[in-house]
Amino acid sequence: MIDCVLTVISHHDSLSNEVLATVKSFIEKTLGVESLKIATKQLSTRAHDFLITIKDLDRSRDLVRFQCLKQEYDLILQPVANRQNKKLFIFDMDSTLIYQEVIELIAAYAGIEDKVAEITERAMNGELDFNESLKERVQLLRGINSTTIWKELEQKIEITNGVRPLAKALKKLGCILGVCSGGFIPLAQHVKEQLGLDYAYANTLGVDEDNVLNGETIGDIVNGERKAELLLEIANKHNIAPKDAVAIGDGANDLKMMSVAGFGIAWNAKPKVQLLAPACLNTNTLLDVLYIMGHTEEDIKLLVN
Repeated sequence: MIDCVLTVISHHDSLSNEVLATVKSFIEKTLGVESLKIATKQLSTRAHDFLITIKDLDRSRDLVRFQCLKQEYDLILQPVANRQNKKLFIFDMDSTLIYQEVIELIAAYAGIEDKVAEITERAMNGELDFNESLKERVQLLRGINSTTIWKELEQKIEITNGVRPLAKALKKLGCILGVCSGGFIPLAQHVKEQLGLDYAYANTLGVDEDNVLNGETIGDIVNGERKAELLLEIANKHNIAPKDAVAIGDGANDLKMMSVAGFGIAWNAKPKVQLLAPACLNTNTLLDVLYIMGHTEEDIKLLVN
């Protein structure tokens, strides 16, 4: 038997009594937990814990995934023992730490963003091999002058709501933070500096002597497998057990690092990714990760100030 916590987080301002009753009924009827063995705790008006004991974590997580599909709330199931021991957070960048897909912003300089976006969508859904999709998209960028692109893009990218206070809070808690991106290193480094992260890994675009993109990448590709390797390398460097690591991303190429981490969170992810990720968060602020860690609204106010 495993002592677990099932956290319900509303996508809106508050959890209704109807939603809480629905979740309690799901725990009793679908997860098979007796009513007398369900303890509850309110984290805020938007987040609520149900403390339960279950037999099979993987089966229960599958049931939880289907329960909250297309609902106005998320359900996150995890063992109580690992909840507040999280010491390493590795984030995807595009559509996770920032709202945009950087390669599409670059493509806009040549008026080919629609072509690039279509390939990106298929790759993030897991319909295309990431390496091949990156190669195809980078080839489309050939001929773009990159002399001023990165500085211009620094002004265009938008940090996702809740990321800045989340990074501040996690650093206060002593966590190691990194970004492992299938995007490009100049902006990954910029995001690292903006958020005070410890690590940034991403791809490097090749240029000719005139700073014109040559349609190729340089060095190892940061794909799903490499993201997982980097997470484990960083964990080992800081003597952090993988079970105490968290991976957060939105695409199919983030699932591998979620699988090697102790916990994974699909952030407003593609439908196929949500069906495979350990947990899903579909709210409008990544600060809600702190609810997943068990922090109350009062805790969070102290951590972000």
